[in-house]
Amino acid sequence: MNAVVETPLWGREVEAGRVQGHPCRLYANRPRSVGALLRDARRWQEGARTFIVEGERRLSFGAFEAAVARVTEQLQSRGVRPGERIVLLAYNSIEWLAAFWAVQSLGAVAVLCNAWWSAQETSEAIADVEPAWVLADWLAKRGLQDDPNVIDMATVREWVNGGERPPLPPLPEVAEDALAIIMFTSGTTGRAKGALMSQGGVVANLQNLLVLTGRLPSEMSLDQPGTVSLLTVPLFHLAGVQVSISTLLTGGKLVLQEGRFDAGAVLRLIQQERVRVWGSIPTMVSRVLEHPDAVRYDVSSLRSIPMGGSAISPELRARIPQVFPGVKKSVGSLYGCTEAGGILAAGSADTLRERPGCVGKALPVVELRIANPDERGVGEIQARTPTVTLGVWGEAEGATDEDGWVRTGDLGRVEGDYLYLSGRSKDIVIRAGENIACAHVEHCLLRHPAVQEVAVVPLPHADLGEEVAAVVVLREGQSASAEELAAHAQSLLGKFEVPSRWWLRREALPTNATGKIAKAELKADWRGG
Repeated sequence: MNAVVETPLWGREVEAGRVQGHPCRLYANRPRSVGALLRDARRWQEGARTFIVEGERRLSFGAFEAAVARVTEQLQSRGVRPGERIVLLAYNSIEWLAAFWAVQSLGAVAVLCNAWWSAQETSEAIADVEPAWVLADWLAKRGLQDDPNVIDMATVREWVNGGERPPLPPLPEVAEDALAIIMFTSGTTGRAKGALMSQGGVVANLQNLLVLTGRLPSEMSLDQPGTVSLLTVPLFHLAGVQVSISTLLTGGKLVLQEGRFDAGAVLRLIQQERVRVWGSIPTMVSRVLEHPDAVRYDVSSLRSIPMGGSAISPELRARIPQVFPGVKKSVGSLYGCTEAGGILAAGSADTLRERPGCVGKALPVVELRIANPDERGVGEIQARTPTVTLGVWGEAEGATDEDGWVRTGDLGRVEGDYLYLSGRSKDIVIRAGENIACAHVEHCLLRHPAVQEVAVVPLPHADLGEEVAAVVVLREGQSASAEELAAHAQSLLGKFEVPSRWWLRREALPTNATGKIAKAELKADWRGG
């Protein structure tokens, strides 16, 4: 990819190219940087069209760019330069989005940290990336109140709300393979790892999404009303970034739910804002369907609920039209992973219904293959795509092999052009869409003096998809209750990572022929609470 800054061009045509030195499919016409996308969205500024809603606050496209310009000016005055790392550590808000676009406008790197982390996990991540500045909310809770390099999101809100409207600075010249985002993801060996996302990779992922949904900006009429999208997943997740940017590019309205997820608030917002698309995860959808007042709201505007984060059960798919009758044919599936930089395959409602277990077809600039398939054709899913990450922060190796293929850690098979998921080879729990590294939880539990051995496994949960379960072997002569171990875990982990199921035992954990703990056996023979 070349270092080019130009007015973004959009297109569907795919050509052969090279990314990170490897052969790859590329869109022939594409924007060259993330920062350029904000400029491209200026086409929607006429007529005071609303872009973002958060509670009682509403910003038009023009007002949002003005807010970004003010935040950009403040960061620039604090010495932020291209390539410098700026941590964003906060819950969903207008300020988070304005800060993200200010960072991209300066050619700096947005480091997206999990707002649900414990103070210890937060401090480890910040120390790891050595940012120039940290923009955060809830400073005392995060242990950041005395850090001179931290800017409170309350201060960012003052920048967003007031002052003159300075012009956005000229876009710095950045290469397509330059770093744009560091997104933390649960590492299978313990602490969260920072996935490195390039300028071109982020843009390619978005272009895939726009082609998939038929919403390339260059093909849209300026008088079309725009799609109203509700965002309940975190902005620090890949899905949150995708939804927020695609809404900006296509003249839509982005509705943010204030605070933590609340099923009643979702129903109220769908009715109040006439939401058409609600990008979500199965756990959230299930909770809304079970809300006692669900049938009392007018949710007839909702037409689509694309879901990721975990598998969509046939039972959930069948229940959705009972509450959302307009979504009968639009319960699609998106498959991807952070290491691959985004969505790899997508399937329509018809595809999922006709082919159980299928997640759809590869997107236009994605190549898929199955490595080391067994007699059923099941093996590890690998992908080659321009969206692939550059690697992991602090690690010398890239994300791909010598031919450009990235390992997803997922097991599956391909029949015709359709991809089927069979399971995961990664040692993680996916709880309500959050990836939790089993090893990370295990390491924290092993710090308790009564714990000799521990294995953390996922157990099925009707609402959350999976829950965190811990099998603990206590030391001889020592004792500890599940409540005591949970309190210990909560002092070191985020609340969502603390095990909710416990099996305390004295006998050693079973192992396989190579000496590894036989976790499948523990799951199959679960005897805990």
